[in-house]
Amino acid sequence: MGFNFLKTYSRYYVVYANTGGVIKSTQVLINGFKIGQVEEVDLLHPGDASRILVTIAVDGSIKMPKGTRAKITSTDLLGTKALQLELGSGTTVLHPFDTLEPAVEEGLAETINNLVSPVKEKSEQVLATLDRVLQSMNSIFDSTGTKKLSNGVDDLTGTLHHVRNITQRLDNLTQNQEGKLNNMFAHTESILLNLKNNNEVLTHALKNVSKITDSIAASDLKQTIARLNGSLAALQTMLDKVNRGEGSLGQLANNDELYKNLTSSSKELSALLADMQKYPGRYVTISVFGGNKRAEKADKKREQEQKK
Repeated sequence: MGFNFLKTYSRYYVVYANTGGVIKSTQVLINGFKIGQVEEVDLLHPGDASRILVTIAVDGSIKMPKGTRAKITSTDLLGTKALQLELGSGTTVLHPFDTLEPAVEEGLAETINNLVSPVKEKSEQVLATLDRVLQSMNSIFDSTGTKKLSNGVDDLTGTLHHVRNITQRLDNLTQNQEGKLNNMFAHTESILLNLKNNNEVLTHALKNVSKITDSIAASDLKQTIARLNGSLAALQTMLDKVNRGEGSLGQLANNDELYKNLTSSSKELSALLADMQKYPGRYVTISVFGGNKRAEKADKKREQEQKK
């Protein structure tokens, strides 16, 4: 379908690195609606095929905001190409012969390749892992590996046998000690029951202990200790005086001569008292009715008796 010569068309340029099959008369669409077609496809610079200039002619009544893209798309499975215009969001409107931004939609082959490539990479990784697993299994199940596996099974059997013996011993021990365990639990239960029954008594006792500790804390313990320290200091002072020989007690403790005199006086006093008991007539004189003569006679008689 060609141009409608009754309409006015505006021309714009698009520069592509690869047109992907866009040729002259290729449709130009907006949201699937044809508004024009490709008017010319040529090299941007003569002799340089890296940049291709595409000239499009579109309905002049359609405004092209700045940022509008001309995207090369496929309209069917056969790969028929078209230019799909995606209007920009800018407020500035492009003028005729301005350049639109290029864009290229992925083709079916590229889409399939993008889908298949991750699967291909995963498959290669899985195959590599499977190959390593098979190599490991091959190394395990060779002659040496088979022997090791057999030895491992034997060791496991022996371990299970030991575990079975230990289990049997534990079972026998539990059966033999069942009575003791029951008694122990019974005693424990009895102790706990007694504690429960005497909870009030224990609480009262703890309260009394708390009162005692509170009383001790409340007492003037510091003052008592201060008084005790004063008494000890006075006692120390007195002992120092005794050691220095001061006072009667110091003289008695440190003067040997005084001790000897006291000892001698004590002995003489004892002898005097003994003599007074033995001869009272010598010391007691009573002159009533010849009492003195009687005492002398009695002393002489006592001396004669002692001589016998």
